Amino acid sequence: MIVINSPHNPSGTVWSTADMIQLQNITKNTDIIVLSDEVYEHIVFDDETHKSVCLFNDLKQRSFITASFGKTFHNTGWKIGYCCAPKYLMEEFRKVHQFNVFSVNHPMQIGIAQFMQDENTYLELPQFFQNKRDLFLNLISESRFKFTPSKGTYFQVLDYSAITEKHDVDFAKHLTKVFKIASIPLSVFNENNKDDKVLRFCFAKTDDTLIKAAEILCKI
Repeated sequence: MIVINSPHNPSGTVWSTADMIQLQNITKNTDIIVLSDEVYEHIVFDDETHKSVCLFNDLKQRSFITASFGKTFHNTGWKIGYCCAPKYLMEEFRKVHQFNVFSVNHPMQIGIAQFMQDENTYLELPQFFQNKRDLFLNLISESRFKFTPSKGTYFQVLDYSAITEKHDVDFAKHLTKVFKIASIPLSVFNENNKDDKVLRFCFAKTDDTLIKAAEILCKI
C-alpha cells in the first residue's frame, strides 16, 4: 500500500496532475493499493483545484479515499468522515470497519445531511481560508520568519532559521511558554526526526486572533 495525503498536513503542499499521473504509472499492473487521504479536498488556494485519485481512471480502480466532513464543515469534534473505493475494495473494507466503528449518532448524521444541501458551505471554503492565509502572511511579512505560502489546508509552515538554532521542539515550547503562541514542530512527523527549523501554525482562527498572533511573531 502507498499512502498519500493531499492537500498535505503539516506542510500545506498539494499534489499536481503530473504527480498523480506518476503515481498512476508507478502502480499500474501491480497489486499495490493506494490510500488517499483527502480530508482537506475543499481547501486549496490560488485558483488551483484538488487532484483526487478519482480523476485518474487506472488509479481510481486501486484506491481508497478517506475524507472528513469535520474539516469541510468546521465541526472536527463530531468526528464524522467517510471512505469510498471500488466495490471489490469496499467489500473488504466493510469487513474490518464493522468491528471498529458501530455508528455515528443520529442527530449528527441529520445535521451533516442538511448542511450538505447548501453547496456554498464547501465551495466558498477556498476563498474563506485563503483570505485568512493572506492576512496572516501579510501581517508577518516584516518578521524574521521565512515562508512559502501554503497551497492548501489551513496550516502555514514558517522557517525560523534566521532567529535561532534551537531544535524545533525546543523552540515550539519556548514560543508557548514565553510568547503564548502555540505551534507544531515538523520534526515529529519526519523520518529520524529530521529538524529543518520550521514550525506549523494554524490560521483557522478569527481575524482578531491572527492579528494578535502576528504582532507577537513580529517582535521575536
